[in-house]
Amino acid sequence: MSFPVRALLFLAWTSLIITVVTVLSGDIVQATESGAGCGDNWPRCDGSLLPGMEDAATAIEFTHRMLTVLLTCVICALIVGAFRVFPKGHRVRASAVWVGATLVLEVAIGAALVLFGWVGEDASIGRVIADALHVINTFFLIGAGVLVVYFVLGGNVSRPAWSRRPDRELFIVAVVILLISVSGAINSLADALFPLDSVLGELSEEFGSTVPFLVRMRIAHPAIAIVGGVAIFLLVRNISMTIPLIARAGTVVLLTIVFQFVSGILNIAFLTPLETQVVHLLLADVLWMSFLYLAFRCLDPGAMDPLPGRGCFSEAAT
Repeated sequence: MSFPVRALLFLAWTSLIITVVTVLSGDIVQATESGAGCGDNWPRCDGSLLPGMEDAATAIEFTHRMLTVLLTCVICALIVGAFRVFPKGHRVRASAVWVGATLVLEVAIGAALVLFGWVGEDASIGRVIADALHVINTFFLIGAGVLVVYFVLGGNVSRPAWSRRPDRELFIVAVVILLISVSGAINSLADALFPLDSVLGELSEEFGSTVPFLVRMRIAHPAIAIVGGVAIFLLVRNISMTIPLIARAGTVVLLTIVFQFVSGILNIAFLTPLETQVVHLLLADVLWMSFLYLAFRCLDPGAMDPLPGRGCFSEAAT
């Protein structure tokens, strides 16, 4: 691997790591209700580029914004590097552009949350929809980053075909992960806006017929996560057993699912403290990245298992 390619790989990994850190900082902003820490100003914070940091909410929100600025600079460097190192039409160029596009949309959604006042104690349907779109686009941003790393390392990904059973199962797993993540984001918003003093306390009061949709997610998200998590576990296990080439990647995904279940239980048991929320979200990001690596590996013609009838593209896998 030449020096320019190694440098670009470093940028790709750096952008992916900063993306995850920025996502975690965004979760801290919501969990601490610091979204209004900079007021309704964007891109300025409290009317200035460098606000005072005496207020904790301002410091948290401003830090999140600065991480976004840092991420933007790194991704811009990644795009420029991709166009300098690889020729016209190369897949690394295209994937780097996708990273930039999803970042622009990510920033736009974040700005909308501030400008429309969907922060702090706001519980409007607009905020719920924006948060759902935010988490979906965040996963697309992370996915595009993983794709850049995979391509720079020399991998390739073919277009999935619904006629192939492994491709169908990979698609189902991706959709289920996104569904669980969206419900988790809404549940996290509910925890921030309507905290419970105990796991069983105030259930009859808060889960009545007039309860807000957000609070209902306290029941819906664990149910979706359990059913969806079991489905993901079984599907990934089946794919890994069918295709020995990706067994190691499949094991990582399966272990992450187990850890995610444990962290979810602890998060509820300890009444959703900030620490367990951050760990829970980090594991969700790790699950998504490890699954995408498994999917890309399965869809890579150059990584096909040489044994007849054992690869993703074999007739036996249809």
